[in-house]
Amino acid sequence: MKLWKKLLFAAVIIVVAAALYLLISIRSISVEQVSPDLHVLFGVGSNTTVLNTDVGAVVIDSMTFPMQGALIRRMAEELTGKPVVLLINTHYHLDHTHGNPAFQEGTRVVSTERTLSHLKALDASFWEGDRAKLLPNDTFDDELKIELGNKTITLKTLGRGHTDGDLVAVIEEEKTIVMGDLFFNQHYPNIDLEAGGSVQEWPATLDAAFALEFETVVPGHGLITDRLGMRDFQRFMGQLATIGQMAVIDETPLEEALNSDQLNADKGYTEVTLAGISIGLNREFVLRRAWQESTGNFTRKN
Repeated sequence: MKLWKKLLFAAVIIVVAAALYLLISIRSISVEQVSPDLHVLFGVGSNTTVLNTDVGAVVIDSMTFPMQGALIRRMAEELTGKPVVLLINTHYHLDHTHGNPAFQEGTRVVSTERTLSHLKALDASFWEGDRAKLLPNDTFDDELKIELGNKTITLKTLGRGHTDGDLVAVIEEEKTIVMGDLFFNQHYPNIDLEAGGSVQEWPATLDAAFALEFETVVPGHGLITDRLGMRDFQRFMGQLATIGQMAVIDETPLEEALNSDQLNADKGYTEVTLAGISIGLNREFVLRRAWQESTGNFTRKN
């Protein structure tokens, strides 16, 4: 066999193996029980929360692919013995919303008004045709209380951080808060400045979360934790905010900011990956974002 044929064959094998690995990863979703009525699903993309109520299942965030959405829907129905009656999207990013199209047409889909705006403006190509039927159809600006039989879910916007449209969900009877991507547990966060995210305002947004009643915390990425775990993340974000502020005061160039030794609250932090593939959410990324926001070196897209 000629060398070029061997190389081509090897390349095909690598591509096929990678595709199979991704397919297996997409179909791999694990479950952690928080209480008899509350479960968290872990897979490629965001964490997904499933709540059992008297009137049906509630799903918070739908992961990255429609195939995952179908698995989540089936698992929610199996875990609760009921159909999904409510789907909540904490914000617009694809790893929290692209599973939506697998849910039943007519399902109540809730998000903030800003999230719906971002989906239409920044992710329009995905939401064409029938997929548009599973866009959020019930939106709010500040707070929305939803009572479903024996469960009460309070949805709130607390301020800017990951984007300018994130919501948190407090499940009162479970003493649990679902933070979405306002909290990355032991991971470097995505800071979407282009969609209104803010390093500078993120610590205060977390303060607003701490004022709510809860014990258990479900992050958008990472393991389930408690108030102390989220305090650690707030300290990390506070250090980033200070680095950004000092960059303006000291007129710090970007390269110097990227090598800052003032960020030390990230011990043990790792990247969020897509099926093991790096998507660039690392220490350099968050330092760059802090510098960009404070110096104005970015462009809002919506």
